[in-house]
Amino acid sequence: MTKIVRKLLNFCLGLVKWPLAFLMIYLLPDSILEMLELLEKSELESDQVAPFIYGFLGYFAAWFVLFKRYFMGSWLSTLEHELTHGLFAVITFHKITELKTSYLSGGHIRYTGGGNWLITIAPYFFPTLSFLIMGILSIVGTAETPWLNLALGVSVAYHLTSTWHETHLGQTDIKEVGYLYSFLFLPAANIISYIAILAFVLGGPGQLLESLSFIQEAMAWTL
Repeated sequence: MTKIVRKLLNFCLGLVKWPLAFLMIYLLPDSILEMLELLEKSELESDQVAPFIYGFLGYFAAWFVLFKRYFMGSWLSTLEHELTHGLFAVITFHKITELKTSYLSGGHIRYTGGGNWLITIAPYFFPTLSFLIMGILSIVGTAETPWLNLALGVSVAYHLTSTWHETHLGQTDIKEVGYLYSFLFLPAANIISYIAILAFVLGGPGQLLESLSFIQEAMAWTL
């Protein structure tokens, strides 16, 4: 049964690959406007927003001064990259057979089932660590856990800088998915991920769903 579902998912993802790329191009202006609107709503004195902003700016400053030069090829960065591949492999019913990372020689993940383009491109737009922290915050609440909001800000800056470092023409994942496809898909996909995070910080899951409603509206309009 799992094998049938996996094959069906891979087939469907193959069918929607290019339509989804052009949808992302269509969504790019609206996603930028939505992000700007959320930024205007941000209030530094808010109990939720302030720790998030401080975490984001603190890590970004540390990256610019220190991590940019010395630690961007670190084992942790490689591990998160491969785990994101693994997460989307599991979501699409693939079985992981091997996960290997190292500080100097990078890493790789192996899985059965043929794979799909979404597994390949996932680390370049999906901040796994950030969404993990958001999941924890959804359970424990945000008001009593400012340190988790701080960690969320750090994780967003970490994903932003690591993605910037990893996304280049020599990257094998980008070559596999295709340069044109990556160019069409990734900008809006990244902005939508950041919209989801910032909306969550501002108002929790409810605000997140409200802020992403422009996607549903755009799809309804195009249909």
